[in-house]
Amino acid sequence: MAVQAPSELHAALAAIARAIADSLEVRAVWDAVADACSALVPFDAMGIVKLESDGTVRAVAAAGEADVKQLEGVVFPRAGYSPAFWPDEDRFLVVIDDAQTQLDLAYPMDRLALERGFRAILRAPLQHRDRRLGSVLLVSRTPGRFTQAHGEALLVIAELASLALAHEGLARTLADETRRSAAARERASELERRIQVLAEELDARSAHRTLGRSRRWREVLELATKVAPTDTTVLLSGESGTGKEVIARFIHRGSVRRKGPFVALNCAALPEQLLESELFGHDRGAFTGAQAAHPGKLEQAAGGVLFLDEVAEMSPTVQAKFLRVLQEREYQRLGGTRTLRADVRVLAATHRDLQAAIAQGTFREDLFYRLAVFDIALPPLRDRREDIPLLVEAFLHEVGQSIGRPAAGVSDDAIAALTAHAWPGNVRELRNAIERAVILSEGGMITADHLPIGIAAAKPMPIVRIGPPQSLGDAERNMIEDALARAKHNKSEAARLLGITRAQLRSRIEKHGLA
Repeated sequence: MAVQAPSELHAALAAIARAIADSLEVRAVWDAVADACSALVPFDAMGIVKLESDGTVRAVAAAGEADVKQLEGVVFPRAGYSPAFWPDEDRFLVVIDDAQTQLDLAYPMDRLALERGFRAILRAPLQHRDRRLGSVLLVSRTPGRFTQAHGEALLVIAELASLALAHEGLARTLADETRRSAAARERASELERRIQVLAEELDARSAHRTLGRSRRWREVLELATKVAPTDTTVLLSGESGTGKEVIARFIHRGSVRRKGPFVALNCAALPEQLLESELFGHDRGAFTGAQAAHPGKLEQAAGGVLFLDEVAEMSPTVQAKFLRVLQEREYQRLGGTRTLRADVRVLAATHRDLQAAIAQGTFREDLFYRLAVFDIALPPLRDRREDIPLLVEAFLHEVGQSIGRPAAGVSDDAIAALTAHAWPGNVRELRNAIERAVILSEGGMITADHLPIGIAAAKPMPIVRIGPPQSLGDAERNMIEDALARAKHNKSEAARLLGITRAQLRSRIEKHGLA
């Protein structure tokens, strides 16, 4: 069979191009390639092989004789191909006129060709942007069957086939990325939902202490939400007043132990012997004044969570005993002989640098690694200033209810001073400042004059204003309107953008008449 006229070559190539354009399904392209080869080059069997990332070679398509078609999908080791089938320099056409003299029986693919009686082989490379993709192979039982013209036609066909093979890889990558992106979005959505649920539950009991939309604070909540369902020991670090106990309770609410007790013990508040007694408990007569047995915090927290605040203040003796609790999950009361089981999840907190304490010899390194299985660093309030207005409003409501004298609001100068202050005492200091201001304002508007001197004198952060100054209420209303617009009035999404719960958003919408 002679090579067909240019018009027939163009028609065959156009059919392949249409198959590529019509669908990313590569099967249709291989069928078009087989049809094109049938029209232009004489062969008894055809194969398209692809070089996989692991170095193997897979037959992605086969045409012609029935037994050859059965090879489709078969994977061959790269070593199975002789230099005749797959030379090291793979960019050129290969023509084998007589397989019996040119092939090597030491190679499986060569043996396969000879066993089936193939004598002539024509191979064109598949490549895209200098990257090897595979080969198109045509075989014939007639020696010397393929001419230079046949080879030139196959090279043109191979160029389009290479494009299809490259597109198949891109399509597979795109599909994988789409699946991964969808899964990631689903995980992020589920994580956000869990944060929302836990925050709402905890805020209902702790005066909105989890409020915040800053990136640093959201990262803390995300970490806490991820570790909450496990029974992993968690170490919370951060300056005093940053909310370590709030996050500990947040984790407890999301854990399998949520129905169990949450028992807190401040290790810095008690001397060594009393701390040991409070933690482990004591039997009657354990020490002078021990008139009756007393269960310790470990027993009281059974089935729940034990929160150890300021864990760095433990004495070396208590550290050694508590290390055994974490290692063996058992302990004894002071003065007791009975071994008790420690069925608790431990959450520890400190404002100190434990690595420095280890270097100084005041904290055990082995205890540190037992506690810091999962560590969460809480940011100081000065690193999450954008959360201050939300916290101010929450504290206004909380303090107003507790003293029966709510303030009318907070002036711009007070908000500027509160935002500019360094807050060495963090959220706890902010809450105290708001309580003082509410009392001094006597139900009126809180101004900078009602704030402690150190806060009122703080240099305001640079503020760019457009238009007249806004009151806190107007600023809040604008923030809510903006969030609702960005969320296309999806209240759950708007609440997420604002860093508040859906219930809190609903309350603010009603307050500002935005319903």
